[in-house]
Amino acid sequence: MAGNFFINIPYRKVRQNFKRVLSLGIGMEIYLENHLLEELVASEVRELRSNIEGNGLECTVHAPFMDLSPGGYDREVRRITREKLKKTVEIAALLRAKAVVCHPGYDKWRFNRNDKLWLDRSIETWTEVLREAEGGLMVLVENIFEEQPSTLIELFDHFREENLWFCFDSGHFNLFSTVSLDGWLTPLKGHIREMHLHDNHGGWDEHLPVGAGTFPFRELKAFLRGWSSDIMFTSEVHGEDRAEEGIKKLKEFLS
Repeated sequence: MAGNFFINIPYRKVRQNFKRVLSLGIGMEIYLENHLLEELVASEVRELRSNIEGNGLECTVHAPFMDLSPGGYDREVRRITREKLKKTVEIAALLRAKAVVCHPGYDKWRFNRNDKLWLDRSIETWTEVLREAEGGLMVLVENIFEEQPSTLIELFDHFREENLWFCFDSGHFNLFSTVSLDGWLTPLKGHIREMHLHDNHGGWDEHLPVGAGTFPFRELKAFLRGWSSDIMFTSEVHGEDRAEEGIKKLKEFLS
């Protein structure tokens, strides 16, 4: 299984943990939380880029998501969401990141199963965000509360000629999916460019190392066998004390 390895880390913790990440020999998926976007200055971001590239590492970026709604009903909420996502793309470009991972913002309870309302407004948002993403920067959306992949399939169908891709999140699948793993991955196979791999016991988003919960990793490994496309694998284990174990279990799973 070809691929690159990353570990999710908040931007504010990158500097103090840089040597630890170096010792792991992997890239970073840098999480930009909501308020950080207004505080960052370009010179600081370029300095971080120099440190990353100077040490032979690569990075991706995880966009903010709290309170944001790319397909939301309220115009002002969508405007703020677009501005936050476009600013994230700008920072990712400064970092020369490979990709930006975003939350699509759909769930059946908030949208009363009105998929078309969410889709139409999502198309407006992602059209603007993709316009900002230049130079091969991939924009990815990941499954969160979706019980099955139909809304994401419709979104990707609209942007089939654009640089919009899918990040499969194992932990969120384990919590919310009502269809099989194959039911998610097969229809979206051509769109997958990244996987967030972490585990839980089906009741809470615990962000445990691979194999520490109930996600069907054996099925996922069978799906990935013979995979011919380049794919990024990110350990999304929470807690600094679990970081090394998360990477170890991820690499063992993919070996």
